[in-house]
Amino acid sequence: MSAEGKVIKAQIWDTAGQERYRAITSAYYRGAVGALLMYDITKYQTFANVEKWFEELRNNAESNIVVMLVGNKSDLKPLRAVSQEEATAFAEKHGIAFIETSALDSSNVELAFHKVITGNWIFFCDGIFIISE
Repeated sequence: MSAEGKVIKAQIWDTAGQERYRAITSAYYRGAVGALLMYDITKYQTFANVEKWFEELRNNAESNIVVMLVGNKSDLKPLRAVSQEEATAFAEKHGIAFIETSALDSSNVELAFHKVITGNWIFFCDGIFIISE
């Protein structure tokens, strides 16, 4: 990935929120500059778990880590179990960015990674992206 004319290399670790990785995730947090807290918009329990993962991130990562809440599977809007309003409220409460993506059709996936890596925050409100630098 490149930003401002510079090539940026990133290591990406995906634990899929699984408890079996919990013991080693604290090692990943040290030195991390960004984190995507992802949930499935069609499964409320995945969103409910975000609070626990966010708390663990805050307890183990550097205070200046860039965090973004990501609702995945935006292509499945008819099956939505988590409203954008609820996710936006969570993001605003914790001072983090929020975006919805679809791995199926690739919408906003690269944008989410780019903004976390470059430190540019995106807020999604009423269908409009607001970029804060």
